[in-house]
Amino acid sequence: MDQQKRNIKLKLLYLRQLFLTRTDEEHRLGVPEICKAMQDMGVTVERKSIYRDIDTLISYGMDIRLTQTGYYLASRDFENSELRLLVSAVQAASFISEARSQALVDKLLRLTSDAQAEAILKQTNIGGVKCAGDEIFRTIEMVNLAIANACRLSFFYIKQDISKRNVVQRSGKSYHVTPYAMIWMQDRYYLVANMNERNNLTHFRLDRIQNARLELVAGRPCGEVSEYAVRFDAADYAKKCVNMFGGEVIRITLRGEMRLVSDVLDRFGQDTVLQRDPGDDAHFLAYIQAANGVGFLSWAAQYGAALEILTPASLREEMRKRMLLTCALYEPSCAEAAAGVIMPSNGDDA
Repeated sequence: MDQQKRNIKLKLLYLRQLFLTRTDEEHRLGVPEICKAMQDMGVTVERKSIYRDIDTLISYGMDIRLTQTGYYLASRDFENSELRLLVSAVQAASFISEARSQALVDKLLRLTSDAQAEAILKQTNIGGVKCAGDEIFRTIEMVNLAIANACRLSFFYIKQDISKRNVVQRSGKSYHVTPYAMIWMQDRYYLVANMNERNNLTHFRLDRIQNARLELVAGRPCGEVSEYAVRFDAADYAKKCVNMFGGEVIRITLRGEMRLVSDVLDRFGQDTVLQRDPGDDAHFLAYIQAANGVGFLSWAAQYGAALEILTPASLREEMRKRMLLTCALYEPSCAEAAAGVIMPSNGDDA
C-alpha cells in the first residue's frame, strides 16, 4: 500500500484525534487550521474533503459543533469536573505509588483536550504520603478473581516494626480467607474477608498483603459469617463498620450537641433516626447501628464531651474506661481511678 492510500485510510482517525486533543469550548479550529494540523501529522488533505469527513464523524456520534470561530468537540465521555475528581482521588490515594499515580493521571487526562488537561493539572496538585511499590495492583487482581470464583485466598500480611522494617505477621504463617469485598475508606483500601478458623469478618489493608494466591477450595458463603444472607452488601457494611474495625453490629443511642448532626449523618447515612433531646433543645438523640468495638469508640472519642454514648450500657462502660486511661496521662488525680483498667487488643483488624 503506497503512502497516499495509507493516508486516505487513516485520515478520519487523525481528524478524530485532532478534535479530541486540540479542541474544546474555548479552543476551536477553522478548516485552514485543521488542514495544516493534518499536514503536520503527515496526512495530505483537501479543504473540500474536510467538510465531508467532519460530517462523517458527526454521523459516527461525535458532538462536533460549528461556530463563527471554527469547529470544536462539545461533549466527551467525562466532564472536566468528573476528571478533576478522579485525578484528585488518584493523587491523594496513599496506597498507589508515585510513579503509578502519575501514569494513571496521564491516562485520565487523555480523555480531555490538551489545554483542559494542563488546566486540571494546575488545579489538582495534591501531595501526600505514597507507598513504595505496586504489588497492590496484583493483589486487587487476585482478590477480584477469588471473589468472582467464590474461592479462598491465601497471602502473607506485613506490618512495620520500630526500625521501619516489614515484618510478616503470625510468625511468618500465611492467612487463608474467603474474600467478600474491597472497600476504600479513610484513604485506605481494605479487604473484607472471613478467616477460615473464625465465624466472623476481618479486615486487611490491601497494601499490606503480599504474595496473594488463589486456592482451589470453595469459600464460605457470606451468610454463614455475616448478616448478609444472599449477597454481601459492601456499602451497608462500610456504613456500620467505623474506622474499618469489625465487631458485632449493635444498636447504639447517642446524645450530641446540635453542631454534630451533620457529622453523624455523614458517617452513618441519611436514614439515621434523629430527634431533639426532649430535655434539652441544644442536644439531639441519634439511633444508629454500628460494629461494637474499638473503631466506633475511637470515632466517638474525637468529639469529647460533645458526644455521649447512652446505650448499650456495656459500650458506655468501655468508653468510660478509655476516657479514664486517657485522662490519667494528663491529670495525675485520675491515675487511681484508671488503675486496673485493661482495654481489649485490636486483634487482627487493620
